[in-house]
Amino acid sequence: MFVPTHMMIRQKFKILMILVLILIVGSLLRFYGLDIQSLWNDELSRWSRSGYENLTSVISNLLRDDIHPPGHHILFYFVEKYIGDSESILRLPSAVAGILSILAIFLLGLQLYTYKEALIVSALMAVLWCPIYYSQEAAPYSMLILFSMLTTYFWILILKNLNGGKKSTYAIFGYVVSAIIISYLHYVGLAFVALQYLGAVLLSLRRRKTLVYISLVYFLILLAYLPWLPNMYKQVLNNREAISYLRPPENLVKAFLNYFYFLFNNSKVIGIFILILYLSFFLRGLRNTLNFATYRHIRTTLLSPGSLLVCWFIIPFAGTYVTSILLIPILNFRYLIISMPAAYLLLARSITQLPLRSRYKTVLATAIVGLLLFHLIFSMNYYTKPTKEQFREAVKFIVGHDNLYKDSLIIGYAWNPNYLNYYFTKISSDRRVEEMGGEEKDILNVDKLITKKNPKYIWYITAHRVPEAKFLIFLNKRLTFIEHKEFISADVWLFRNKQIE
Repeated sequence: MFVPTHMMIRQKFKILMILVLILIVGSLLRFYGLDIQSLWNDELSRWSRSGYENLTSVISNLLRDDIHPPGHHILFYFVEKYIGDSESILRLPSAVAGILSILAIFLLGLQLYTYKEALIVSALMAVLWCPIYYSQEAAPYSMLILFSMLTTYFWILILKNLNGGKKSTYAIFGYVVSAIIISYLHYVGLAFVALQYLGAVLLSLRRRKTLVYISLVYFLILLAYLPWLPNMYKQVLNNREAISYLRPPENLVKAFLNYFYFLFNNSKVIGIFILILYLSFFLRGLRNTLNFATYRHIRTTLLSPGSLLVCWFIIPFAGTYVTSILLIPILNFRYLIISMPAAYLLLARSITQLPLRSRYKTVLATAIVGLLLFHLIFSMNYYTKPTKEQFREAVKFIVGHDNLYKDSLIIGYAWNPNYLNYYFTKISSDRRVEEMGGEEKDILNVDKLITKKNPKYIWYITAHRVPEAKFLIFLNKRLTFIEHKEFISADVWLFRNKQIE
């Protein structure tokens, strides 16, 4: 059917305007309130590990005390050195990546389907809790989302070109760069690239030239990652306990449903509604799939957008679950956000494939996006309800009562005293944690410090870590309890020194 040029231009302009509106809304939701929540333990850990004088020290620390590749820490090093280290600035790269993710998923949706799915999925990415939350955290996860889509976009483009007997330098360059970046961001990203390699090989088994070509592409990625491989081995040897901090997963169905709810605002009601839409879409897809029998048709089916998205969504979860059962617990929902775009793309496709008129599908998609935004702001109270560990609030409580309790000493219990001192510095206080303690073995050092300083009051602040009962018993026997204030994963106790009462 012939479509007049002016109508095509008008339609493209309309699509562009809707996309711009979605990007504006997504940007506002990500930039607003970057500093509302306190930095929590993991964010402060990345700040601390990246705050050395040079990159050599940053890398050395990672090998000694961390289990992540250096990509995100290197980025943080330059951010802290040349821009700053406030809460908003530390979270800014994630927010920018989150906004770019909206554009990336639009392009991916356009490549797989049509502009309708592309607009719907970009709107979902703009307003859903999960991508917004990680766009407002000083962590690599927002970038993992972005580069999981970019690698997939170029991966599909390469396969399409090879399937048509073409070779694209643009697609190869884009994929190699994106794959290297995601591999250096997180080991989950490295596993994702390995999974894509396996998929490309399986889809090219009977095509020798294609297999050779694909292997050369991944050889380039391997060359770029070779310098880090020995260091990765050192990390595993040095930090075995840190790798296994997670508990074994619950039963398969419950684990998968909780992961699914996690992707959709942590809501069972929303999750069940979306599962119904999925079921309708999958049943129609299954009916079409059963009509194919030959190898050629099977390969075509596997290369279809629906099949690729299902594999993208299911296989990382299944692999992580099996690994957690058989080897070591690694099932963490934030690691699996590399599959999040697939879940959103499947939802967009499920909506457009409903047996409804086009206008009703538009109304339904708009209503779903609007309800998700309403749920985020008013049901979840995302911008008003504190959810992260309150390091900042605990420190502010001490500083706010400093004038009432002069001549005081601060004892802390966190993984690093700098995590607490960060906020003492940021609120322009000259107070600092003078001793760390929370275990039985720390009692002697704390007792010596109290005896040496002999302050009138003693503050005890904990964050992310729970002190042992024996240590709290020691404090209550050694000192006179005055007050206890609870925060999210943080506590503050105030004691009076019995020796000078």
